[in-house]
Parts: sequence; C-alpha cells; structure tokens
Amino acid sequence: MTDFKALARAAAIEAHGASAVGDFIDAVQEPDAGVVTYLFASKLKGYPDWRVSVTLFQDGDSATVSELLVVPGPDSLTAPAWVPWSERLADYKALQAALEAEAAAAAELAASEEDADDDDSDDDDSDDEIDEIAEDVALDEAEAEASELALADVPVAVDSESDANATGGKGKGFFKWKTLRGGKKRK
Repeated sequence: MTDFKALARAAAIEAHGASAVGDFIDAVQEPDAGVVTYLFASKLKGYPDWRVSVTLFQDGDSATVSELLVVPGPDSLTAPAWVPWSERLADYKALQAALEAEAAAAAELAASEEDADDDDSDDDDSDDEIDEIAEDVALDEAEAEASELALADVPVAVDSESDANATGGKGKGFFKWKTLRGGKKRK
C-alpha cells in the first residue's frame, strides 16, 4: 500500500523547500470520494500559524496531487487584543519620562566631569591659551587646504553647454502651455 502522507510531504517540500514544511498536523477527508487534504505546519517567514495544504486524489494504490496551497490556521488571522488609547498613551508617556531622566543623568555626569577637568586645569591657564592658539592655527591651515581643493580644475562637458544653448534657456516643452495662453487676447 502506498504511503499517501509521505507523497503529500514530498510534494510540499518540492514546492516550498524542506525548510518551509514542518510537522504533519492533520488529514481531512473531503466530501468528494477519494479526495484527502494533508496539512503540514508552515515554517515560511511571515506566515506564523499557517499550514501547507496538499490535496491528493487517491484511486486505489495511486494518487495525484490536485492542489498545493499555504492556508491560514485557526489563529493566524485573528487581530491582536485591543488596547485602549489611554493605556497606549500612558506607556508612551512613561517611555518619554524614562528617556528624559536618562538624558538628564547623562548631562549631569558630563557637567560633573567637566567641573573636575576645570578644577585640575586652574593651574595651567597659560597652557590652555597656548592650546587655543595652536587650534586656531590648525583650523586656518585646514581652511586654506579646503579652499585649494574647492578650486580644483573640473572639466566642463561640451554637451551640457550645447543643450543649454539649443533650448534658449527654457526647458523643452515644459512651459509650452504658458506661451500658448500668453498669445491670446483677453476681452
């Protein structure tokens, strides 16, 4: 005797791949004589709780695959539980308060570290002035280098100049409706 369940699994694997077909769930006898639908769990991404359905027509010891589908399971199309707006808003406000508290703590930590750095550097005021002058000189050199790069020779394409001259400074056909209406006299 032929193992029809194995035949149905092989058809499902051939159509969807071995990683997409899960365990056997159920066999449903259809109202028509000799027609049986085999259901397997679907492992397809994006289809949780769905089934791979393989319908076979069985005639004695032989069978023919009639239909192969992915169908929703009993819980796959149910909407999630409704949450009132007031609860969703409360969750949002709690999240915002937590983020604000975290930002305030980070700002306080940065300010305390800065104060500690200022206390250590009171003795070295002259070193700070020297550092600021060195930074200004470095910035001036960087700006000079950037301006040299900005003035690099970039060849101008000849085609772009000829296209601009050919149109007479207007886009091709884009403002044609304005010129047509502009020629009409108003009474």
